[in-house]
Amino acid sequence: MTGLWLLGSGLALYAQWMETNRVLDTAQEEIATTLLLLPTPPSSGSTTIVLPHPAITHEQAMLMQVYTKDGRLVWRTQQAPATPLAPLTKHLSISEGDWHIVVLPAPHLDRVAVVAAPMYDRREALLRGAQALLLPLLALLPLTALTLTWLLRRVFRQLDDLNQDLRARDLGELDPVVVTGLPLELTPLVEGLNQLFERLTQVRQAERAFAANSAHELRTPIAAAQAQLQRLVHELTHSTTMQGEERTAMLQRIEALGRQLTRLHHLCVKLLQLSRADAGVGQHTEPVDLVDVAQLVLEEFNQPEQQARLQLELPVTAMDDAGGDTLASESVMVQGDLDALGIALRNLIENALLHSGATQHVTVRITPLPSIEVIDEGPGIPPDRLDTVRQPFERGESPSPGHGLGLAIVSAIARQMGGTLQLISPHTEGRGLHAKLVLRPA
Repeated sequence: MTGLWLLGSGLALYAQWMETNRVLDTAQEEIATTLLLLPTPPSSGSTTIVLPHPAITHEQAMLMQVYTKDGRLVWRTQQAPATPLAPLTKHLSISEGDWHIVVLPAPHLDRVAVVAAPMYDRREALLRGAQALLLPLLALLPLTALTLTWLLRRVFRQLDDLNQDLRARDLGELDPVVVTGLPLELTPLVEGLNQLFERLTQVRQAERAFAANSAHELRTPIAAAQAQLQRLVHELTHSTTMQGEERTAMLQRIEALGRQLTRLHHLCVKLLQLSRADAGVGQHTEPVDLVDVAQLVLEEFNQPEQQARLQLELPVTAMDDAGGDTLASESVMVQGDLDALGIALRNLIENALLHSGATQHVTVRITPLPSIEVIDEGPGIPPDRLDTVRQPFERGESPSPGHGLGLAIVSAIARQMGGTLQLISPHTEGRGLHAKLVLRPA
């Protein structure tokens, strides 16, 4: 704005300078015309008439001379010199030094008038015009800057609200943006964002439906195939027609096929859990006891080798007065969903058992924070991969088989219940993974 104002002021001053010169040049021409009409002294005389001059208010006053065509001076003002101020041969209007000189010949009157006006008057007029244009700039520009700043901040404050809304959202939240009071120029931005969110929501719903339907439809034929495989194993074991190495090789191939079917069944279960997590299984919360959840889930791991590796730690609330033993807490209440918490804890335990090794112990700990912690002593996850493994189908560097869905399911459920999943690796002596599911207290 300062630059534009200065440019406009410069153009205005240039126009003023040109107009001032035109007006004053015209005035000098008129004065010269008036001088030509003054009475002429006798031609035989040599006396020059000196015209009286009004009192001047500055150092320089207008100079006037009247000559005959042969160069004899007949009229002049008191301050005008006796010699011509400019050549008398033709009509002139020139600026020389501090003077602007007009020479006006009148051949029919045998006269030449010379009028010289100081440039001081013209420069003074230009200076006063510049002051009139630029001095308000010093006062109005700060006021204009403050006013524009206030207006723009008021307008774009709504964009700050939009920014905060978008930053506060979870990764999977695609609800329409609602921001009121936006200027008309910014409304298409919000409308475009909402249309994008709507399209993304439709794509996600289609993906969820496909994954859920596919997993659901696959479970039945996989279960049937597993049943047929078990029947085949039974028949082969009791068969009398196949003996020795041939039976052993056949049983090995059947066992390998069974492992693949079990892995495929496990993948279907994980896809169904992921679909339920994406669909918001943990959004409808109520008071839930973490101790009950942990005990119920641990009962599902009923294989002897699993029970030997799993250990449940409950928070200590008091000391036994009789023997000095610690007493475990009876309950740790959180705000959540029983089914969703079961899915999350089941995935954390499965991950720990699968990736920590066949002999390492896994600790399931309930804390009054409240939180559920699952700690293993396996190889862990590289620190630079801790954020990546939360995404679907992303795995660590463990050689154990897996699909990379467990931590993604837990992360989605944690967000829906207003909690967080914290991963620490390594957590002791360069090994192990410490997964902490922090929840809201009831």
